Amino acid sequence: MTPNDLKLLTQLYHDARLPATEMAKQLKMSREQITYRINKFEKEGIIKGYIPIVNYASLGYKHYCILLVKCKNKDATKSIKEKYKISKNRTSTGELLVKYDLYFTLIFKNENEKSEYISDFLQDNHSDINEYLVIEPSYTELFPLKFAGISSKAGHLIKNVEEKTEKIDEKEVRILKQLNINSNMRIIDIASKTNLSAELVVYKIKRLKEKNILLGSRAHFNMTKLGYFYTLLFINTNNYSKKTKENIRDFAQNSKNVDVCSFMLQNPNAYLQVFHKTEEELRKTVIQLKELIKDDSIKIEIIPLVNEGEDINIIPFL
Repeated sequence: MTPNDLKLLTQLYHDARLPATEMAKQLKMSREQITYRINKFEKEGIIKGYIPIVNYASLGYKHYCILLVKCKNKDATKSIKEKYKISKNRTSTGELLVKYDLYFTLIFKNENEKSEYISDFLQDNHSDINEYLVIEPSYTELFPLKFAGISSKAGHLIKNVEEKTEKIDEKEVRILKQLNINSNMRIIDIASKTNLSAELVVYKIKRLKEKNILLGSRAHFNMTKLGYFYTLLFINTNNYSKKTKENIRDFAQNSKNVDVCSFMLQNPNAYLQVFHKTEEELRKTVIQLKELIKDDSIKIEIIPLVNEGEDINIIPFL
């Protein structure tokens, strides 16, 4: 990876729909260089696809949670993973190492829908699960890939709050379905697949952004091909104060290895997703975090991820 490669990956991770001409201008490269590199990343499997960044609350889905499960054996892990590959509430599945085997990111309209889903999940798989944990982030911030040397871009905020539910029409649903397949799809291709004019597609995408439904688009990377590993840091503190939360968020914002920061009202109080090349780099990140909150009793649980998520379906209820 050259410095220009890393800068381009950062841009694609943060805003993949930015026109190539604009990317070229920002990165001081030619449009041809941008196009060539993107095609190369896609062909090599570094870019696995493009996914939309959606504000679920504006679509009426007010509850976002992560379900972690420890399965009894490898066959159970494989069976459960396959069974929930298609679900109107599941946005992604991932494999974990050490304490848990699988995680599912889930979205629900209300508390009752969430409780019923998880209850049914546990009942249907009771003979295959030893342990589980439900995490409900109330605040999540997605940062750009700061390890590439660009930290000036603001993160995307996703909150579990009682926001106003925005109405979307049938044309907007059609457009969102296409963006859900490939959020970097060309306007002309979206128009063709939705039987809408290109002008109307541009207008509707603009409206979806104005309604705070469509927050952006990002490339989904195979980070292991770039030499990086994924790890979750679950954080528990005895003094879960506003100041502590600010310290954790500031750390996440400034650490070149952190790309996701979430806060919860229950244990764990927060979690960070960390990209790192070596165990030493991960250890350094943990030491820096503990040093920042040295005046408070803090417990950090380290959970390695096999991947950042697979079978991704960002808007499964469409």
